Amino acid sequence: MRPTLITREEYFAPDPNIRNDRPWSEILVDRMPSVSSRAMTLHSAISVHGYTFIDDRMTWYESILERCCALLARLRPDIVEVAEQPPTIIYIDDQGVRRPHTFDFKFTTTAVRRVLTAVKPSALVDKTGIRRIVDLVAEQVSPSIADEVSLFTEELLTETDLYNADVVNLATRDEWPEDDAILGQVVAKLKGETTIGDLVERSRLGGYAFDAVVRAVDARKLRLVEYGPLEFDAIIAKPAKRKD
Repeated sequence: MRPTLITREEYFAPDPNIRNDRPWSEILVDRMPSVSSRAMTLHSAISVHGYTFIDDRMTWYESILERCCALLARLRPDIVEVAEQPPTIIYIDDQGVRRPHTFDFKFTTTAVRRVLTAVKPSALVDKTGIRRIVDLVAEQVSPSIADEVSLFTEELLTETDLYNADVVNLATRDEWPEDDAILGQVVAKLKGETTIGDLVERSRLGGYAFDAVVRAVDARKLRLVEYGPLEFDAIIAKPAKRKD
């Protein structure tokens, strides 16, 4: 039997499994402004690399490492708020001189603890003296400002962190509010815990379902019950209501 040749029209027909790029006018939505203590733009003199959105709020970052730190923090079930560039801290250095320092992030946890975090590539830790600054601020900071001070470098990233960063980056590179709305209807009926795979199946979004679930986790509409890889067997649930 001779093989059937496809026509030119069939060859160039759009693949129904691949979506076309969306006009920006369809996906741009109003967002809450940044809470950064410093005015920041893409052309800022302090070398801002870009911004992302956390809890529908614009969040700036000055390096890919900072973006990774923020992205992974919002996936953790124990972190409820991510704020970049919190107000400057004044500390006294080893020579007795008052010095200002602005941390990269302030994280608020479910235990209502506030953690000031400096983000720095490990190769620059000694050169910048950031570890000593972190130690001094930790000794001197008022409990009314922060409960803990930490230093984040790429050496703290685990294989799970790197995997999740890639998964979230792929799922959020394009916005598909139609998919998110369909998944939202499924999530609204969710009681207790389930798996990512279960929500993928129940959403009936086919190959686009996994990305929709990941976006929901990234947007905090769902949470990982235990921090781990964003895979089909990962256990998720609705976020717990915050106690004011």
